[in-house]
Amino acid sequence: MQNHHWLKRLALGAAGGLAGTFAIQALLSASKKWLPAAAPPIRQEPGEYMVEKAEEALPKEVRRRIPEAVEKGAAQALGVGYGVTFGALYAAVRPAGGNPLVEGAFLGVACWAAGYLGWLPALGLMPPVWRQKPAQVIGPVAEHLAYGVVTVAAYDWLRERA
Repeated sequence: MQNHHWLKRLALGAAGGLAGTFAIQALLSASKKWLPAAAPPIRQEPGEYMVEKAEEALPKEVRRRIPEAVEKGAAQALGVGYGVTFGALYAAVRPAGGNPLVEGAFLGVACWAAGYLGWLPALGLMPPVWRQKPAQVIGPVAEHLAYGVVTVAAYDWLRERA
C-alpha cells in the first residue's frame, strides 16, 4: 500500500510539473516576442543537442532513417520531461506540499540553477551566467520562478483532490 501512495504522489508531482512546464513555455514564447534582450544566449537548444548526441551512438544507416519530425518531437519531449521530472522530485521531497509562493520559488530557483549554473554551461550550450548580460540572467530566473509556483500550486491542488 505504501508503494501505491508513493507512486501516486510522484504522478501528481509530475502532473504539477507538466502544468509548470506549460506556464514556462508560454512565458518563454512571450519573452522571445516582447523581451528578446532577456533571452539567454543558448548556442543550441538543449533537446536538439541531446537528440544529436543520442543519434551519434546509432549506426549511420539507422540515423539517416529517422524522420526530422521524430527528431523535433523527441527534442520537445525532453524539455517537457525536464519539467515533469522536477515536479515529481518536488513531490518526493515534499509529500504534503507547501506554500506555492515560498516553496515554488525554491523549486523554480533549484530548477534554474541545475540548468543555468550546471549542465548547460558544462556542455557548452551557453556561457556561464557571469558572462551574460543581467537581463539574460534575470529573465530566465523569473520564468523559472513562475514554473516553480505553478508546479507547487498544481501539485497541492491535485493532491487535495486525489
